Amino acid sequence: MLDEMCASCGSRRLPDGRFCLFCGDLLAESSSPLANRLRSNPVPNTSDKIEYAGFWLRFLAGSVDIALEALGALLVTLAVDFVLQRFGRVFGIDRWNAKVFTGFAYISILAVGSWLYCAFMESSSWRATVGKRLLGLQVMDTEGRRISFSQATVRHFMKFLSLFCLMIGFFMAGWTKRRQALHDIPTDCLVIRVPAKNGSLLGITLA
Repeated sequence: MLDEMCASCGSRRLPDGRFCLFCGDLLAESSSPLANRLRSNPVPNTSDKIEYAGFWLRFLAGSVDIALEALGALLVTLAVDFVLQRFGRVFGIDRWNAKVFTGFAYISILAVGSWLYCAFMESSSWRATVGKRLLGLQVMDTEGRRISFSQATVRHFMKFLSLFCLMIGFFMAGWTKRRQALHDIPTDCLVIRVPAKNGSLLGITLA
């Protein structure tokens, strides 16, 4: 029975689960080979080595990124709208249909653009989007390595799960042991703070 409980918060773990979904802690006992490997190569998680990014820092960084994504999508959509208004009739697209197409284009460009932006930036040498970079945050896996593009992609789309759970998945970054949101846990990701001289463009040191 003890093997099925999280040692940190006492919550019951899911079958084959490696992390507690409530507190985000690595479960003390698991029969999976990967969990055994993590125990033999423990993740450095002491406060003197890693400072995890809390909810409000991540909220501010996310707000910057959303603004940049929306602005970028708007600029591209305006270019599409300009082309349609000028040359749409050549392809049999009237003014009304052009406006409808432009609306769908904005949604599509924003969806695809935000995915590529987050996945490429977080798997790059920066390990961060522009918003995270401004606030001195980085994304890494639980062993301190740079995440891959595919891992960043899964993490990005898992954010919709955090959103649809009444946003509780995002709020989890405020109370989990390693400040992980719901979309961080299945992808084995951490968001950390780095010294201003190494990773922050503004040198912001919000607590």
